[in-house]
Amino acid sequence: MIAPLIAAIEAQMGANPPERVAVAVSGGGDSVALLATFVEYCRDHDVQLHVISVNHGLREEARDEIALVTDLCVRWNLPHHVEYWTGWDGQGNLQAAAREARYEIMADWAYANGIGYVALGHTADDQAETFVMRLARGSGVDGLSAMAPRRVHHGITWIRPFLEIERATLRDYLRAARINWCDDPSNSSHDFERVRVREALTVLDKLGVTTSKLVEVADHMARAREALDWQTFLAARDMAEFVHGVVAIDLAKFRLLPQETARRLMLHTLNWTSQHIYPPRKDPVARTIAAVRAGQSATLDGCHICVENGMIWVFRELNAVKDIVCEVGDMWDDRWMITGPEDDPDLEVRPLGYDALADIEGWRDIGLPRAALAASPAVWYEERLVAAPFVGLDDEWSAELDGGKDAFFAALLSH
Repeated sequence: MIAPLIAAIEAQMGANPPERVAVAVSGGGDSVALLATFVEYCRDHDVQLHVISVNHGLREEARDEIALVTDLCVRWNLPHHVEYWTGWDGQGNLQAAAREARYEIMADWAYANGIGYVALGHTADDQAETFVMRLARGSGVDGLSAMAPRRVHHGITWIRPFLEIERATLRDYLRAARINWCDDPSNSSHDFERVRVREALTVLDKLGVTTSKLVEVADHMARAREALDWQTFLAARDMAEFVHGVVAIDLAKFRLLPQETARRLMLHTLNWTSQHIYPPRKDPVARTIAAVRAGQSATLDGCHICVENGMIWVFRELNAVKDIVCEVGDMWDDRWMITGPEDDPDLEVRPLGYDALADIEGWRDIGLPRAALAASPAVWYEERLVAAPFVGLDDEWSAELDGGKDAFFAALLSH
């Protein structure tokens, strides 16, 4: 019964597995089955196995679930590390915030311990449930695409070996191996959308809309997404260029793009410029594209989309960065590294601003929109402008974009 589970792990780990790997284990059946299978795999492949659990502090039962994981790790002589999340501020979507925090916490721990691979216990059922939930929201190709079995995020490679294996198969394995797991009480609460979808799938199954069929459709969508990403990459290479880190897109060529390719290119450019985790909603993006095609400028997601001289210029909006301050040598706006002849702690990196720009001769010759220069990083000593790399004020100072322009194009194919 364990052979197909081992094979699924081998398919993701490859012929040359890493020296060490971690498994994220909550205590639920999926992650416990993943852990138990990895115990066998690592023994056969001479790989060090580590276990990480995250307690979000949101449920009293989590303590007992993690205690079960600890007992399993003692049984198998495995190192078990537990992290606690206390970062919820009551704002936004709790589940989304907890999920992102979980990845960040695990990534930081893995990196600190020299672990490059972390395995997650998502199953075919998770794929099917997510597909239906996103279908109900009217998602497009990206939202309906299958989860990636391998993904690099926060500098760590996350693998999901069981994406084609159903939850019932994992439970059967655990029962046969006499391995206990915890059932999360929230899995039976109708307050959660996923629970309601899970029950609906039992009805759909009788109509032939099975978990395996939904996973198959999600795989089709993933291949369609890959093709669209490739077309967007080619379009970007053809019409996008960089001027001092500002993305400039040929307006005439952009107007000729199919709607979906234009949407993807605009969305990617906004995300890359703002460095935001989540993209803006589809309606504001559609309105922005319509405005741009009509030759009008717009602002969205902390970015200024300026139509000028036959180009679409995308850069940070001054209002979005006006209060961002850092020391020389730190990353400003999570994008720019300012370096120069001085490392005085009294120097600060702040946006240039319109007033300072107006006093600099020849800024119009640079070829960037005025708003882009105003939002560019500059070095200040209190209220005195020391350097403005974008406009060439003091050539000893420079502004380097994190990752450079190559990162912009590479990210288009990073799914």
